[in-house]
Amino acid sequence: MLPYNKKPLALFISSLALALAPVAYGQADAASQETSPSTSSAQAEEQRAAKKKAAEGSKLGDAAVEELVVTATKRAEAASDVPMNITAISGEALREQNITDVKRLIQDSVELSAPDSGARFADSVTVRGLNVSPVSANNLEQFVKSTLAYYIDDTPLPKLGFRIKDINRVEKLLGPQGTLYGAGSLGGTIRYITNEPKLDEFEFTANTAAYQVDGGGISSDTDFVVNLPVSDTFAVRASAAYLDEAGYIDRAANPPWRTGDDAYLSDPNPSQAIYEDDNWQEVTTAKIAALWAPTDNIDIKLTHMEQDQLAHGTRGANRLPLSEADPRYAEVDFGDFKTPYAINDRTIISPHEEYADKDFSLDVLDVTVDLGFATLTSSTSNFEDTSQGEADYTSQGYAYYGWAGFGPADTNITAYMTFDNSYEGFSHETRLVSAPNDSYEWILGFYTTEQESSIAFREIIPTIDQELSWKRVASVTDVGYEEDYRGTYSEDAVFGEFSYNVTEKLTLTAGARLFSYEDKRHTILLDHTFALPDQDLRTEGGDDNKSFFKLNASYDLNEDILAYATLSQGFRRGGRNSFRDFGGYEVADDSKFYEPDSIDNFELGLKGYFFDQQLYLQTNVYQMVWNDPQTYRSQAVEFGFPINGTENGPDAETKGWEFSSRYRLNDNWSLTYSTATTEGRFTDTLTHCMYKNTGGDTGDDYACRTWVEGDLLGGSPKWKHNVGVNFSGELVGFPVWASLRGRYVSETNTDREDSVLITDPVTGEESKSTWTPWVRPAYTLVHANAGMQFDKVAAGLWVSNLLNDDPIVSSQSGGVLGRRIFNATPRTIGLNLSYDF
Repeated sequence: MLPYNKKPLALFISSLALALAPVAYGQADAASQETSPSTSSAQAEEQRAAKKKAAEGSKLGDAAVEELVVTATKRAEAASDVPMNITAISGEALREQNITDVKRLIQDSVELSAPDSGARFADSVTVRGLNVSPVSANNLEQFVKSTLAYYIDDTPLPKLGFRIKDINRVEKLLGPQGTLYGAGSLGGTIRYITNEPKLDEFEFTANTAAYQVDGGGISSDTDFVVNLPVSDTFAVRASAAYLDEAGYIDRAANPPWRTGDDAYLSDPNPSQAIYEDDNWQEVTTAKIAALWAPTDNIDIKLTHMEQDQLAHGTRGANRLPLSEADPRYAEVDFGDFKTPYAINDRTIISPHEEYADKDFSLDVLDVTVDLGFATLTSSTSNFEDTSQGEADYTSQGYAYYGWAGFGPADTNITAYMTFDNSYEGFSHETRLVSAPNDSYEWILGFYTTEQESSIAFREIIPTIDQELSWKRVASVTDVGYEEDYRGTYSEDAVFGEFSYNVTEKLTLTAGARLFSYEDKRHTILLDHTFALPDQDLRTEGGDDNKSFFKLNASYDLNEDILAYATLSQGFRRGGRNSFRDFGGYEVADDSKFYEPDSIDNFELGLKGYFFDQQLYLQTNVYQMVWNDPQTYRSQAVEFGFPINGTENGPDAETKGWEFSSRYRLNDNWSLTYSTATTEGRFTDTLTHCMYKNTGGDTGDDYACRTWVEGDLLGGSPKWKHNVGVNFSGELVGFPVWASLRGRYVSETNTDREDSVLITDPVTGEESKSTWTPWVRPAYTLVHANAGMQFDKVAAGLWVSNLLNDDPIVSSQSGGVLGRRIFNATPRTIGLNLSYDF
């Protein structure tokens, strides 16, 4: 059942911000008359200098992103001077384009890919083609895989659902980053850089947006920011935001073919057949930071962030299952993707209520000390991230419990599942960054972390205890199956980089990461059928003295153009599976565990300004060698129950090209274009056998599974293109801006290809038969925005999906209810208003 309504908390925070604003304004106004400009560390001065240099180097308007100052290398510098593929987009530009969370940021990135499944789901993210998992909507986080790392400032997180509010910028780094960041990354990193308290300036900003999806209700998104300088050395910055997003997808408790006595029982209201606009969400976000600068050389900042999100319903619509459709559809490949809608394109079928209740909190203590020869930074953080909810399980319930009288023809009782996921952890990172030097620069850091996780779900089949006359699972009524994967992960690492200016133009950089980790797993499996033994598994693993390296050479072709070459390595930890002995077979040792996988990234790049700084471009080619890639593997046991896990597949590689550019036509108009192409394939053939002594039977997944050289990894499109036209100028003396943007995404394999090797019994020649997963068709979406600044008031109008197209952007298996198809959000029109006191 749905948890309590979250609106009172949101309204309280909003009201509090409004109530405090006049008081804060009065205090700040008095303080500002008495205080001198804020003190700042050498690092802050360096950042201001770099920002000034970047601003002087380009006049492309607010839409430009490359000239922003970034701190990805732990030094403040223009993104165009950093020898890697890095882009940054300002908080203002994000707001103008209505990019308010990491999901929308990923959709707008040509180098990243993820299914657009909606707010309720955690999606698998693919970076540079690194993926060997299904990329469709999934209720279970056990199946969510990402090769992207997430940071808020210097704090690493297992996932990133925090909304983009009071954010200075978002930095996107591609390629492994283990020599720059304590937690490292396999394929890339997203960093939220928050706004810090200001010692010399009072701010109070109110922002609100109202928008409406075609055919849906009116949504609102409101936030407030207060920056209060209390004294010359102390300041507080606080923000609060509330999103009330209306739905546009109806939920039907029953498909058209189940009526009367055959109708399913509706949850939570048995008498209600249709739940209108069921895919809504409410999100409350808050942040407060206090900065103390006791001397010119020391900054101490304490930050608390939290977010409460209730994502309700599912953005999708069911197709007719083949059992109810015209028989001719069965002759079409992936027929239930192409059958007509079961009801219409705005109705999902689900007897049970579906939602995810997500909570996040983060506390961080940052200390910065200017030592003269170097800057010492220390970041210590604690985080908690939880997600509880439920989802419909009608099809799986029939498939797994038909033997117990819960088949489609036996009852109108349907199954549902509940999930309860939690992550919490402590991280500390201490880093020394050398002061600017004409000859050399260096970074040295220490990192330690301990993180705990619990990923659990239950299959609920109402009345199963009564029907079978026994209760098998825990103390909860009517649970047919339960999994709880618990883990504790700890890691210690030292990392660093040393850069030497060989000449005025050539700089060589070497980096290394040395680390040890320990991984403890506790798996609890409970089953209702007696077919599977209950299990309580405890295992430990880890590795000492692991090392990864980086080499980089950068060359200034002139003062505006930089070329670079990089070899960098990335790493991802391994884990434990829950496979068990079955049918007289003993699980093989290498089935019980999966080993860490790693990346060797080779990259050549060019970036800079051309044609008297009218054109900025950034381009690179790369090859990423993926060693022992982790891929999904399942064990089929009695009654068809799948036990899901992960194994190391054969080596793979991805190759690609990335390009972004901006051309300034004149002082007012500019054109932008970015593209990326990538392809990943297995580069070896590997047979993995689930059990010992299987006799090498590779034709039956019950025993062995072969991954074949040349098979496509899937998960990302072959091509993505973004193109835009931007205007920035004045109208009757007031600043105005506008842009029109188009995004093209080519066909996307939703899973890895799987082949079977076939040996001719006569000739002995070996051939390959390939199973190709369903392919989401290519699509194009168009977006637009425009705005105007009136002194302290700014107004902006934006339209997403301007042409109201409905391409398929994700899907979810539907079984007897038909496959769920997720189309792009229909045309959405919004108005943003901001006021700076």
